[in-house]
Amino acid sequence: ALGFPSLNECLSTGPNLIEIIPTILNRFRRNYVGVTSDIEKAFLQISIREKERDYLRFLWLRKDDLEQVQEYRHRRVVFGLTCSPYLLAATLQCHLNRVQENLSCTSEILKIAFYVDNCVTSLDSELEMRKFILESQIIMSSGNFNLRGWKSNLHSVVPNGDTSTDENVSVLGLVWHTDTDTLSCKVEQTVTLEKPITKRLVLAIAHQIFDPIGFTTPVMLIPKLILQETWNLKLKWDDTLPDDLVRKFKSWYRQLYLIAIIRVPRWFSISSTTESLSVHVFCDASQKAYATCIFLRVEQGDKIVVTLVHARSRVAPVKTVTIPRLELLACLIGARLLSSVINDLKLYGVNIYCWTDSTTALCWIQRDQNWGTFVQNRVREIRSLTSPTVWRHVPGALNAADLVSRGCSGEQLLQGKWWEGPSWLSENEESWPKSEDDPDEDLVSSEKRKTIVTTLTKSDENADWYYKYFSSVRKIVRMLAWIFRFYNKLRKIASDSSKTLSVSELEKAEIALMLLIQKESFKDVNDDKLKKLRPIIDCNGLIRAKTNISNRDDTNDFKFPIILPSDHTVVKLLIMNAHNDLLHAGTSMLMSHLREKYWIIKARKTIRNCIRKCVKCQRFKAKKCEVTPGILPKDRVRDAATFEIVGVDLAGPLYLRNGPKAYIVLYTCAVYRAIHLELITSLTTEVFLQSLRRFIARRGRPTTIYSDNGTNFKGAERLLHSLDWDGILSEAAEEKIQWKFNPPSAAWWGGWWERLVQITKEILRKILGRAALDYEELVTVLCDCERVINSRPLTYVSEDVDDVSPLTPEMFLREIPESGVADIDTVDKEKLSKRAKYLQKIREQLRARFRIEYLGQLRQQSIKNYENKPIEVGEIVLLEDSNKKRSHWNLARVLKLLPGRDGNIRLVLVKTQNSEFLRPVQRLYRLEIENPVVKGKDNVIPAVVGL
Repeated sequence: ALGFPSLNECLSTGPNLIEIIPTILNRFRRNYVGVTSDIEKAFLQISIREKERDYLRFLWLRKDDLEQVQEYRHRRVVFGLTCSPYLLAATLQCHLNRVQENLSCTSEILKIAFYVDNCVTSLDSELEMRKFILESQIIMSSGNFNLRGWKSNLHSVVPNGDTSTDENVSVLGLVWHTDTDTLSCKVEQTVTLEKPITKRLVLAIAHQIFDPIGFTTPVMLIPKLILQETWNLKLKWDDTLPDDLVRKFKSWYRQLYLIAIIRVPRWFSISSTTESLSVHVFCDASQKAYATCIFLRVEQGDKIVVTLVHARSRVAPVKTVTIPRLELLACLIGARLLSSVINDLKLYGVNIYCWTDSTTALCWIQRDQNWGTFVQNRVREIRSLTSPTVWRHVPGALNAADLVSRGCSGEQLLQGKWWEGPSWLSENEESWPKSEDDPDEDLVSSEKRKTIVTTLTKSDENADWYYKYFSSVRKIVRMLAWIFRFYNKLRKIASDSSKTLSVSELEKAEIALMLLIQKESFKDVNDDKLKKLRPIIDCNGLIRAKTNISNRDDTNDFKFPIILPSDHTVVKLLIMNAHNDLLHAGTSMLMSHLREKYWIIKARKTIRNCIRKCVKCQRFKAKKCEVTPGILPKDRVRDAATFEIVGVDLAGPLYLRNGPKAYIVLYTCAVYRAIHLELITSLTTEVFLQSLRRFIARRGRPTTIYSDNGTNFKGAERLLHSLDWDGILSEAAEEKIQWKFNPPSAAWWGGWWERLVQITKEILRKILGRAALDYEELVTVLCDCERVINSRPLTYVSEDVDDVSPLTPEMFLREIPESGVADIDTVDKEKLSKRAKYLQKIREQLRARFRIEYLGQLRQQSIKNYENKPIEVGEIVLLEDSNKKRSHWNLARVLKLLPGRDGNIRLVLVKTQNSEFLRPVQRLYRLEIENPVVKGKDNVIPAVVGL
C-alpha cells in the first residue's frame, strides 16, 4: 500500500554465498574440458514453511468472472525476493554437504561451480567429465534438483537428451564458441547516432558491454574517459555533449561492433604435461588512466602458449595525481588481481613476474624505507600480496599494459591482437627485457618522510646557558620558572605544588629573563644607547621607555615598553618566535606586534635581518643565482667539415596511422647549423644505433657528438633514459667518436639543437595537424622538413637585388649548382683541372663569407654582467625542480665548485639528504643563511636539509 514498506524492504538479503563471476570463469578456463549446465526451475524446488506463506499472498482475476478477485499464496520460493539468491545458495550448500562419501569429490566441485542456478566448471579429461556428469546428476536429483542443458567443447560427452546444434553457448554473460573453444563478448548496437548524444546515453551504451575477463578493456576505457570529461564540464544527464566529445563518442561507437569478432581461448593450456608455468603481471599508467593485465605463460616442449587471464583499468582521479603515483596505483591493482588469480587457479609455487615501466614505483616497492602516507600505505599492501623480488622493469614500448592505460578504437585493438600478449613473452627468458637501475632519485626521495625543522640557528661555544641550549624564548621562561619553584622549596618558601606552572610564576620568570638581558647589554639607565628613549626604571628593576602617550588609559606595557638591545641572541629568538606565531608575517606587522610590549633598539633593521634567516620564508623569496654568459665553446666556432661536430636529440612521439609510436632523431652540425632527421619506431638501443649508422653513411663520421643527459624536461628524460648509453658509448668508441654529455637540468647548454627541435615541431604541427600518416609518408614529410630548415638564412637577408644571397646551411652540404652537365668525353684534362681549381676557389670564398658574415654576427652581443656574491662551498641552497612546486624543492649543500674557462662558476656539485648531483648555478636559489659547515665535517649535511 502507498506509504507502507514493501515486502522486499522488510526482508533481509542474507549473507552473500554466491561466487563472483571472474572467479568462476577462471576455474572454467583452467582445465581442458569445459562444461556448463543449469538447474531446472531451481527456486521452485525450495518449499516455504506453512506459517510464512501468508507473506507471499497475491490477488488473481478469474477468467470466467473478471469482476471476482481470488486470493492465492506462494508455496515455493519466489524469484523476485531479495533473499531468494541466498536461500537457493544456502540450500545447495546444505544439500551438497550431506552427500555420500563416495561422491564427495564431485560434491566439492559442485560447491564452487554454481552461480545461482548455473553450473560452470572444467575438468582435465573426457573420462573425468563423464564421471562428473553422472555423479552430479545423482547428487542433485537426490534433492529434487534436475541438472539439464549440458554443454561442452567435447560434444561426445554431452548426454543424448541435451544435444544441441547451437555451437554458441551463453556462459555468465559471455559467448562460448564450443567448436573453437573460445570466448567472446555480446555486442548489440541498438542505438542510432541520430539522436542527441547525452551523458545518460553514453553511460547506457558503455554498460551494455559485459566483459568480466577484460580483453576489451582498451576499447571500453574510451567511454569512461568521455564520462569523466562530462563530469568535469558539470553537464546534466540530458544535456547534449560538446562537439569534440560527440565526435569522439561517434568514432568509438561506429567501431564497437568489431569487438564481437575478438575471441580469446577459453583454456589456459594447463595440463599434466606442462613443463613450466609462470604468471606475468603488467602495470602501466598514463595521465588519464592506470591499468593492469595478467597473462599465463605455459611451456610444453618446444611450444610456448601465452593467454590473457584478466585485465583491469581505472580512470585517473579528477584531482591531479603525479604519474609515479598513478604507476604505483597500477601496481597495487595488479597485485590485488594477481592474488585473486593465484587463489582461484590454485597456482601456488609457480614463478611470478610483475612488470612496470616506472623505475620510481619500482624503487618505492623494492626499497625498505619510510615513505610518505600515500606511498607507504600502498607499498605496504603491495608487499603483503607480492614479494619485492618479483617486480621487474620493462620499457614502455614493450609493456602490455600500455594500450590498456591509454585506450584505443575497436579497429586498433583488432589489428594489434593485444590479448595475445607481448611477442617477447613467447621467447626464451634470455630475450626478456633487462631491469634498469637508473631511477630518478629526486622523484624517489620526494615521497620520503621528512623531518620538519622550524629554525636554523648558529651555535656559539661562548654563549650563556639560557640561549645555548634553547631555541625558543618560551622554553627559557618555563625552565626559569621551574628553577625558581625548586629554589623556593629548598628555602621552604610557600609555592605552588601543582604539576603545571601558574601565570604568576611564568610572569616572574619572564621579568627575570628581561633583567638578565638588560644587565648584559646596558651599563645602567644612563647608557648612551638609551638617552633618546627617556628611560625609566619600574618597580621590578626593568628599564622601560617613556613614550608620548604616557597619559593614555592603556596597559603599562604599551605605554612604557621594555627596552631591549638589537644584538642579543635572546632578542633574536623572541623576534623569530613572534614571526612564527604570526604565520611568517612581514617586518611592519611583526614590529607592530612586538611594540605592544617591547621597544627593540633599531627594531626594523633587526627584524628584517632575522626574517632574512627564516628558512621557510627564504624558500619563497630567494632569487635564483645568475652568472655572466660565457663565450661560445671551441667546437662551435672552429673550422670544421659539415657534421664533424654534431648534436643529437630525440623528439616525439608521433603516432602512425596503424597505431604504433614513432620518434625523430635530430642530428645538427654545431658549426654550420645544418640538420639531419631520422625516423625510428622504437627506443631500443639497437634501433638508435642503426639511425646513427645511417647518419654516418650519408653525412660522414663525426669526431664529436653532444647530447643532453639531464632532467630538464620530463618527456625528454624518459626518451633518453630508454636508451642503453653503455652500449651506445661502446659503439661510438669503436667508430672513434667522442661522446660528450651536457650536465643535468641545463637545457640551455644544448640550446643550439633544442632550437632546431622547436623549429621541426612547429613545421610538423602546422602541416600535419591531426592527420595520421604511415611510416613512408612520415619519412617523406621529415625529408621535406630537413630541406626547408637547411634552406633557412644564417645571415642578414638584404632587400637589394644586387646583394649576394644570404648564407644557408644547404650551401655547405651540396656542390655548387650548375645549369647543365657537360659530357665527360668532350671535356679534356686541362678543362677539368681549371674546373677543379675554380670550384676550390668558390669553396674558399664561401668559407671566407661564413667567417666574416656569420661568425662576425656572433661577435656582436650585449652581455649583462651579474654582480652577485660568489657562491661558496658549504652554502645551503634551494635546488630548483621544474616538475615540483617550490614548496617541495629540496635543500642542498654545495660540495664543490666547477669554474668555466673564464673563471666564472657555472657548475656545482651539491648534496641533498639522499645523493649528490651536478647542477648549473642557474638552478640554485641562495637562502642567505650562515654557513653551517663545521670544520672537519665537510661531508655532513645539516638537519635543515630535511625541510
